[in-house]
Amino acid sequence: MKRYINIALIVGILLFLYSFVNFSLNQLWDWISTMSLVLGILISGIAIYYRIQLRQKKLNMRFIKYGANAILSALIVLGIIVLLAFISNRHYTRKDLTVAGLFSLAEQTKSILNDLNKEVQIFAFYKKSDELMAKDLLDEYVYRSKFVKYEFVDPNEKPQIARRYNVTNYNTLVVESGIKRETVSEFNESNMTNAIIKVTRELDKVIYFIQGHGERNIEGDQPQDYKQAVEGIKSENYLVKPINLGQERKIPADCAVLVTASPQVDFFPFELDSIQKYIENSGKFLAMIDPQTNTNLISFLSQYKIKMVDNIVVDASGVGQLFGMGPEIPLVSNYEDHEIFKDFSIMTFYPRSRSVEETTEGLDGFTTRVLIKTTANSWGESDYSQRQVEFNADKDLQGPVPLAVVSSKLISGSKKAQVLVIGDSDFAMNAYIRNSGNYDLFLNIVNWLAEEEDMITIRPKEIDDRRVNLTQKDSKIVFYLSVIALPLVVVIAGVVVYLKRR
Repeated sequence: MKRYINIALIVGILLFLYSFVNFSLNQLWDWISTMSLVLGILISGIAIYYRIQLRQKKLNMRFIKYGANAILSALIVLGIIVLLAFISNRHYTRKDLTVAGLFSLAEQTKSILNDLNKEVQIFAFYKKSDELMAKDLLDEYVYRSKFVKYEFVDPNEKPQIARRYNVTNYNTLVVESGIKRETVSEFNESNMTNAIIKVTRELDKVIYFIQGHGERNIEGDQPQDYKQAVEGIKSENYLVKPINLGQERKIPADCAVLVTASPQVDFFPFELDSIQKYIENSGKFLAMIDPQTNTNLISFLSQYKIKMVDNIVVDASGVGQLFGMGPEIPLVSNYEDHEIFKDFSIMTFYPRSRSVEETTEGLDGFTTRVLIKTTANSWGESDYSQRQVEFNADKDLQGPVPLAVVSSKLISGSKKAQVLVIGDSDFAMNAYIRNSGNYDLFLNIVNWLAEEEDMITIRPKEIDDRRVNLTQKDSKIVFYLSVIALPLVVVIAGVVVYLKRR
């Protein structure tokens, strides 16, 4: 008799639970859920009634004795669980165990968050079913900074908030700090961090690119253009403007960095005069000059103790071949001890570059320093007209070959004039800038010249999303199987064993 009552009780409980599982999966209370619920309650009720009748016959003082001990033990365990939950809620750590580092923030993001000193509010406009797409990464931002807060908003449930922020599409985020606001349409770490930079930085500095001498097109999409480099500068919260010195005649006072990328023809004397006056007034000048160009800018740079050598750098180490590159594309993996290369260990490469050397002759007060050098297995090839190149000790420059030199002079107080010259402009063009560490190197150089050293870092990279995308129904099936079904099977098995032993 007792065995049949126990079986009936288990069947009733299972029917009761199934009614709610069926409703949750289908989002519909159908006749199956109704029948399961009614039968579950009915069968369980009858079984419980007969269990009580049988139990009352065997009730004795043992229940009081052992029941009190069980209750006390349960209270102690419950207290420990509550205490552990309280502690873990306030003192916890996060560890990313994904192969692709899916939930690990880049060094730039960590640096920005560590330096935050003002509140940043993020509104994530997502459907409730899609919130997990953003929650993991947003949690990492909150974990890194107490100043970051976020809130999920369903535009259908709270249309007034969506209207306030002019949001019309799902999967849109709004980053707000004070009176500044940025909208992120494509959610990833790079866009989120750039938005935080824009709403928390006080001043937009201007980077000017010289035009009019055959320089790189800063708006073009062709492989040789500089559009991606310029977009990278803008993402660091700078303004980027072209400047034609033949028309302007004077470099604007708001110029944080003046850039020339691969000029092909001579500058007018008054243009060089404008650049010189700008440098003398604690200006920052970045010149990227390719091989086989011989403009008067080269002689102009010599007064700052920088010499452009007429050669092409050849890398015979064979490392480039591992990446599908030829010997005319030197790779650099070891960097000088300089602020530009803080925590920088990524390989960079320079397609068709020329060597840049320090000299002792030039204007008083300027001191030079080599920033980038190739490996010892490279040289500066002076006879680049030949197809087969080989090192000639009489004519060629033995490696390591310097590729970049900076010349600095203290003007007054902490103000410095700085001229940074790189013997290559290809490394930052659209075709190459996103490869390896070229993107980070270029932006770090700009940030250093603009005196924004806190922005010198390794930026977020696009990573493969290896998550399994489940539908809402699939998610619920996984939840009920892992969280409810498996523990329930263990409980039922325990009850059956207990009842059999009785």
